[in-house]
Amino acid sequence: MIGRRMGLWSKYRKSAVSRIDVHNHYLPGMDDGCRSYSDALPCIKAFMEKGYNRFFLTPHTGPTDMCDIRPEATLAAMDEFRRQMLSVGITAEFRPGGELRLSPEMARWRDTTGVPTFGMNTRYVLADLWEPDWPAWADQCVDWLQVNGFTVILAHPERMMVMRENPDFIQTLANRGVLFQGNLGPLGGSEPEPQRLLAERFLQEGRYFMLGSDCHRFAHAGARLQGLERAKILVGEKILDQLTVENPGKLWV
Repeated sequence: MIGRRMGLWSKYRKSAVSRIDVHNHYLPGMDDGCRSYSDALPCIKAFMEKGYNRFFLTPHTGPTDMCDIRPEATLAAMDEFRRQMLSVGITAEFRPGGELRLSPEMARWRDTTGVPTFGMNTRYVLADLWEPDWPAWADQCVDWLQVNGFTVILAHPERMMVMRENPDFIQTLANRGVLFQGNLGPLGGSEPEPQRLLAERFLQEGRYFMLGSDCHRFAHAGARLQGLERAKILVGEKILDQLTVENPGKLWV
């Protein structure tokens, strides 16, 4: 249970904006994100105050150096997470997801049971890659996912070295049907200047299908929410709503 020190939070009134956070690490103890429900609570409250009332919970999934989570583990943790949030008056909605680390082994998977999708009921997959380049096996992963009927949404391209060295590479992936999720953090100054500038460029060029927080802990929340305000300044409220309400809403089914 969340400690009494957090208290009830029943005075919150829902914003009419109804934003959806498509990328975060709030499920306690699952990866390098929040360690407890008490850690997750202030993050969620901070985003609710800015109009978010729906959250996909997206722990790192697949063989990574941080975890080896499978979708069934995320599903198993969801009911208790919802119960804990309701116990302190949080009325937001939560659905399962995952951030799938692309790996050389993926193209050899025999089935798709290890693939997390948004809501675990769509064909949209949030994927990431941390290699300094775009290896041939990454193409094979995209091919394998697409052959199996998934739409790949690549997380935070502005943080990828291959994009920083050649920003036009994003068009190569777009031509293959890959969509992109930008992080709010770089827009709010959480990353070095090159990442911020690239995030602003991709945002203004219309490269992003949606924006997510990628928030791991409360210390991250401030920069992410500053990024939300910066995005509004750069592209206007209508486009911001498209990236945080309309397009994410296509995954909330």
